[in-house]
Amino acid sequence: MQNANIYFQQREPSPLRQIWLHMNANPFAVVAFYILALSLAMMLLSPLITPFNPDAQFSDAILQPPSWSDQGEIRFLFGTDDLGRDMLSRIIAGSVYSLGYPLIAVLVAAIVGVTIGAWAGMSRGVQSSALNHMLDVILSIPSLLLALVIIAILGPSLINVMFAITLVLIPQFIHVVHNAIYDERYKEYVTASRLNGVNRWYMLTRVIFPNITSVLVMQTTFALSTAILDIAALGFLGLGVQAPAPEWGTMLARSLDQVYVSPWMMILPGLALFLTILSINVLGDSIRAAIAERVRNS
Repeated sequence: MQNANIYFQQREPSPLRQIWLHMNANPFAVVAFYILALSLAMMLLSPLITPFNPDAQFSDAILQPPSWSDQGEIRFLFGTDDLGRDMLSRIIAGSVYSLGYPLIAVLVAAIVGVTIGAWAGMSRGVQSSALNHMLDVILSIPSLLLALVIIAILGPSLINVMFAITLVLIPQFIHVVHNAIYDERYKEYVTASRLNGVNRWYMLTRVIFPNITSVLVMQTTFALSTAILDIAALGFLGLGVQAPAPEWGTMLARSLDQVYVSPWMMILPGLALFLTILSINVLGDSIRAAIAERVRNS
């Protein structure tokens, strides 16, 4: 005999499902999610899905237009550059430099910055005040300018660019986490937890951190966009990833001389940069709004 439950039981969706349902209501966030997912898949599978070697030169197809042009060929879907290298292969391989390395830099900066920022936010007195004033001075300097100074001292290379971008992002995470924890520390729910006798570790990880998640999401989104733009800008200036590496900023710099002859050399890497950064910002803002709505409704 079937066991029928006559009592109504309301099932709340999990936090991740609530975020997904909120994002699903926004078509721009859904499109951004799929663009970013495609970019990440392209980055991870780039050695397997590139049609040709990114550095391979085809002397019989120099400045070949994209395949949708009348003079194009289907084997070079996005055309070739002034050295006969396949543009599609270079854009796919360049996602490792323009998206993969910024992800690593943001991850390292987030781990170090959140750790120091949490310690500073939970401390009081001279330590917290001195750190806050020092960060205000550092953050008053644009991130790209700081990266340029570090690169000028260390020299242009991929390792030095990663080191410079990571150093630039760490103070931003420290400042944001410190201020977020400081703002939450004197609220009623934190005071109630302190009166219950919880230790500092429990207070930080179980009480305060769940309520600053939206701040961390926004800072991570901003940091990733900044890292991608800074690496592209340094490559464009010739101070970042060096040729013949297919980094998107380096490709943009190389295309300046051919912009009127072969505009696809500039449009394609520029479009890849634009779509990647736009999808990150739209998706990050949607996740932040979903978390904020869930906190309001809880």
